[in-house]
Amino acid sequence: METLDTLDAIRIKHPDTPAAGSADEMLAIENFKSFFSSFATDRIDRLLDKTYAGDIYFNDTLKTIRGIGDLSHYLKDSAAAVDDCRVEVLEVTRSENSEHYFRWKMKIRFKRFKKGQDTWTVGMSHLRFNTDGLVVYHQDYWNATDGLFRHIPVLGSLINAVIKRL
Repeated sequence: METLDTLDAIRIKHPDTPAAGSADEMLAIENFKSFFSSFATDRIDRLLDKTYAGDIYFNDTLKTIRGIGDLSHYLKDSAAAVDDCRVEVLEVTRSENSEHYFRWKMKIRFKRFKKGQDTWTVGMSHLRFNTDGLVVYHQDYWNATDGLFRHIPVLGSLINAVIKRL
Protein backbone atom coordinates (compact mmCIF):
# COMPACT_ATOMS: atom_id res chain seq x y z
CA MET A 1 0.00 0.00 0.00
CA GLU A 2 1.32 3.39 -0.96
CA THR A 3 0.63 5.12 2.34
CA LEU A 4 2.38 2.42 4.41
CA ASP A 5 5.37 2.27 2.05
CA THR A 6 5.55 6.06 2.21
CA LEU A 7 5.37 6.00 6.00
CA ASP A 8 8.28 3.53 6.14
CA ALA A 9 10.35 5.83 3.90
CA ILE A 10 9.44 8.88 6.01
CA ARG A 11 10.46 7.06 9.19
CA ILE A 12 13.88 6.48 7.62
CA LYS A 13 14.19 10.05 6.33
CA HIS A 14 12.91 11.57 9.60
CA PRO A 15 14.02 9.14 12.33
CA ASP A 16 13.88 11.72 15.12
CA THR A 17 10.75 13.41 16.42
CA PRO A 18 10.11 15.76 19.34
CA ALA A 19 10.67 13.97 22.65
CA ALA A 20 7.60 12.60 24.41
CA GLY A 21 6.17 15.16 26.82
CA SER A 22 8.54 17.90 25.68
CA ALA A 23 7.61 21.50 25.01
CA ASP A 24 8.43 20.88 21.33
CA GLU A 25 5.98 17.99 21.18
CA MET A 26 3.25 20.03 22.88
CA LEU A 27 3.83 22.92 20.46
CA ALA A 28 3.62 20.59 17.43
CA ILE A 29 0.34 19.14 18.73
CA GLU A 30 -1.11 22.58 19.45
CA ASN A 31 -0.06 23.90 16.02
CA PHE A 32 -1.89 21.04 14.31
CA LYS A 33 -5.01 21.46 16.45
CA SER A 34 -5.02 25.21 15.81
CA PHE A 35 -4.61 24.79 12.06
CA PHE A 36 -7.86 22.84 11.71
CA SER A 37 -9.84 24.46 14.53
CA SER A 38 -11.30 26.90 11.99
CA PHE A 39 -10.55 25.99 8.40
CA ALA A 40 -10.31 29.14 6.28
CA THR A 41 -8.09 30.41 3.47
CA ASP A 42 -6.51 33.22 5.52
CA ARG A 43 -5.58 30.73 8.26
CA ILE A 44 -3.99 28.43 5.69
CA ASP A 45 -1.80 31.33 4.51
CA ARG A 46 -0.76 32.14 8.09
CA LEU A 47 -0.39 28.70 9.62
CA LEU A 48 0.58 26.20 6.91
CA ASP A 49 4.35 26.72 7.22
CA LYS A 50 4.09 26.50 11.02
CA THR A 51 2.26 23.18 10.80
CA TYR A 52 3.51 21.22 7.76
CA ALA A 53 7.02 20.48 6.44
CA GLY A 54 8.00 21.20 2.86
CA ASP A 55 8.19 17.49 2.04
CA ILE A 56 4.78 16.63 3.51
CA TYR A 57 2.92 13.48 2.47
CA PHE A 58 -0.82 14.15 2.94
CA ASN A 59 -3.73 11.80 2.30
CA ASP A 60 -7.23 12.73 3.48
CA THR A 61 -8.80 9.63 1.84
CA LEU A 62 -10.07 11.84 -0.99
CA LYS A 63 -6.71 12.89 -2.42
CA THR A 64 -3.01 12.19 -1.96
CA ILE A 65 -0.71 15.23 -1.95
CA ARG A 66 3.07 15.47 -1.86
CA GLY A 67 4.77 18.76 -1.05
CA ILE A 68 3.65 21.87 0.75
CA GLY A 69 2.94 23.85 -2.43
CA ASP A 70 0.41 21.32 -3.71
CA LEU A 71 -1.01 20.96 -0.20
CA SER A 72 -1.52 24.72 0.06
CA HIS A 73 -3.40 24.79 -3.25
CA TYR A 74 -5.58 21.79 -2.29
CA LEU A 75 -6.44 23.11 1.16
CA LYS A 76 -7.28 26.58 -0.17
CA ASP A 77 -9.60 25.04 -2.79
CA SER A 78 -11.20 22.92 -0.05
CA ALA A 79 -11.64 25.92 2.26
CA ALA A 80 -13.21 27.95 -0.56
CA ALA A 81 -15.84 25.21 -1.02
CA VAL A 82 -17.24 25.57 2.50
CA ASP A 83 -18.94 28.31 4.48
CA ASP A 84 -17.54 26.85 7.67
CA CYS A 85 -15.40 23.90 8.70
CA ARG A 86 -14.21 23.22 12.22
CA VAL A 87 -12.35 20.27 13.63
CA GLU A 88 -12.47 19.59 17.34
CA VAL A 89 -9.71 17.26 18.52
CA LEU A 90 -11.13 14.94 21.15
CA GLU A 91 -8.03 12.94 22.01
CA VAL A 92 -4.35 12.67 21.08
CA THR A 93 -2.37 9.47 21.53
CA ARG A 94 1.37 8.97 20.99
CA SER A 95 2.40 5.61 19.54
CA GLU A 96 5.47 3.45 20.18
CA ASN A 97 6.79 4.74 16.83
CA SER A 98 6.74 8.33 18.12
CA GLU A 99 3.75 9.13 15.93
CA HIS A 100 0.46 10.66 16.95
CA TYR A 101 -3.18 9.77 16.43
CA PHE A 102 -5.65 12.61 16.68
CA ARG A 103 -9.29 11.51 17.18
CA TRP A 104 -11.63 14.28 16.08
CA LYS A 105 -15.10 15.38 15.05
CA MET A 106 -15.64 17.76 12.16
CA LYS A 107 -18.48 20.14 11.36
CA ILE A 108 -18.82 21.27 7.75
CA ARG A 109 -21.25 23.69 6.16
CA PHE A 110 -20.92 23.34 2.39
CA LYS A 111 -21.53 26.20 -0.04
CA ARG A 112 -22.99 23.98 -2.76
CA PHE A 113 -24.56 21.09 -0.85
CA LYS A 114 -27.31 21.39 1.77
CA LYS A 115 -26.79 25.13 2.07
CA GLY A 116 -27.01 26.49 5.57
CA GLN A 117 -27.02 23.02 7.13
CA ASP A 118 -24.20 21.74 9.29
CA THR A 119 -22.98 18.21 8.65
CA TRP A 120 -20.91 16.19 11.09
CA THR A 121 -18.43 13.37 10.80
CA VAL A 122 -15.78 11.73 12.94
CA GLY A 123 -12.29 10.60 12.09
CA MET A 124 -8.70 10.12 13.03
CA SER A 125 -5.47 11.59 11.71
CA HIS A 126 -2.21 9.66 11.87
CA LEU A 127 0.71 12.12 12.01
CA ARG A 128 4.48 12.01 12.16
CA PHE A 129 6.37 15.16 13.10
CA ASN A 130 9.96 15.94 12.13
CA THR A 131 12.52 17.26 14.64
CA ASP A 132 11.23 20.81 14.01
CA GLY A 133 7.73 19.76 15.08
CA LEU A 134 6.33 20.01 11.55
CA VAL A 135 4.05 17.35 10.09
CA VAL A 136 5.85 15.18 7.51
CA TYR A 137 3.19 12.45 7.29
CA HIS A 138 -0.58 12.98 7.52
CA GLN A 139 -3.02 10.13 6.84
CA ASP A 140 -6.70 10.67 7.62
CA TYR A 141 -9.22 7.94 8.36
CA TRP A 142 -12.78 9.27 8.37
CA ASN A 143 -16.33 8.61 7.31
CA ALA A 144 -16.39 10.39 3.95
CA THR A 145 -19.85 8.98 3.21
CA ASP A 146 -21.50 10.83 6.09
CA GLY A 147 -19.11 13.77 5.93
CA LEU A 148 -19.38 14.48 2.21
CA PHE A 149 -20.87 12.00 -0.26
CA ARG A 150 -24.36 11.75 1.28
CA HIS A 151 -24.73 15.52 0.85
CA ILE A 152 -24.07 15.63 -2.88
CA PRO A 153 -27.29 15.82 -4.92
CA VAL A 154 -28.18 12.57 -6.74
CA LEU A 155 -25.14 10.71 -5.34
CA GLY A 156 -26.42 11.20 -1.79
CA SER A 157 -29.85 9.85 -2.73
CA LEU A 158 -28.27 6.78 -4.31
CA ILE A 159 -26.09 6.15 -1.26
CA ASN A 160 -29.07 6.53 1.07
CA ALA A 161 -31.07 4.05 -1.04
CA VAL A 162 -28.24 1.51 -0.92
CA ILE A 163 -27.85 1.93 2.84
CA LYS A 164 -31.58 1.38 3.38
CA ARG A 165 -31.37 -1.90 1.45
CA LEU A 166 -28.49 -3.27 3.53
